[in-house]
Amino acid sequence: LEPNKFNDVEDFEAKHSLRTAEQIAALHTELRPHLLRRVIKDVEKSLPPKTERVLRVPMSPLQRQYYKWILKRNTGELNKGVKGSGHVSLLNIVVELKKCCNHPFLFESADRYSANQATNKATISSMVMSSGKMVMVDKLLTRLKETGHRVLIFSQMVRMLDLLSDYCRLKGFQHQRLDGSVGAAARHQAMDHFNA
Repeated sequence: LEPNKFNDVEDFEAKHSLRTAEQIAALHTELRPHLLRRVIKDVEKSLPPKTERVLRVPMSPLQRQYYKWILKRNTGELNKGVKGSGHVSLLNIVVELKKCCNHPFLFESADRYSANQATNKATISSMVMSSGKMVMVDKLLTRLKETGHRVLIFSQMVRMLDLLSDYCRLKGFQHQRLDGSVGAAARHQAMDHFNA
């Protein structure tokens, strides 16, 4: 970097042992002139400014029911009709509540409400009306599709991506799914296709 300034590794390591916050701050101060920190807005000028809107939506009746069952630790109702290893254990209530707030079909016992739908239209209706978030997503995606927009949707839950993928397929929306199972080459190809 700068041989006159940083000429001895042992001396540098002794001076910056990184054991205290003050030592870390001193290292940052000393290295700051030598590091280039780039921010997307400074590098890519063609991007519009980021805007964020928080849209609060009410839970559906089915979501409220599952929310109550989780809070009351009613595993009997949560696991009703579930066979095999899909039982809800409630070891981590926060995760179960997040699942409930996203969509009740993330619970295997809730799938029984949609399993016997005769048509795609009935399946879509059941899928959308069972979750307050899906009602909003349905409205937004329909409007954005009509106006020719492209949309990115992020989710931390793979099963939620499964639901969204099923929804897009049933609605006839072109979509690409990227998750941890997609290889690097396919991921780059999908991103290039989206950006084209």
